[in-house]
Amino acid sequence: MGSLDLMAREHSTGDIPDHRALSDDERALVGWMLEHGESNATSFLPQLEQASVSSRCASVNFSVGGKESSVTGMDILSDYVWEDAEGHKFGAFVFARGGLLAGLDLYSVEGAVTPTWLPKPEQLHPLPVAGREV
Repeated sequence: MGSLDLMAREHSTGDIPDHRALSDDERALVGWMLEHGESNATSFLPQLEQASVSSRCASVNFSVGGKESSVTGMDILSDYVWEDAEGHKFGAFVFARGGLLAGLDLYSVEGAVTPTWLPKPEQLHPLPVAGREV
């Protein structure tokens, strides 16, 4: 698992408001990632039941019970990588802010292709230890 605790990130002015319930696929993916994440990640599972999407950009940002954290620091709860059929490498991590489950971020490891779909849990592999190839 990754250990990128409290990585600073300001709310982007490019965030697009998107107030809606999590899709079944989003909820299943985040649940799996919390169950297989850092040692404290499972403590966020009850918040997942109350989580909804509040906005999106490179990440899908959550509110929990209608609340969003005003903290800008990020606590990475679960960090994984996956590949598509063409061999493009992607990353996915679930994060919290100020003790609240705050979102799911998907990104391109190589910067070649932007992920526009959710991976299936069986496609995910733990983030490699520094010094090893992704």
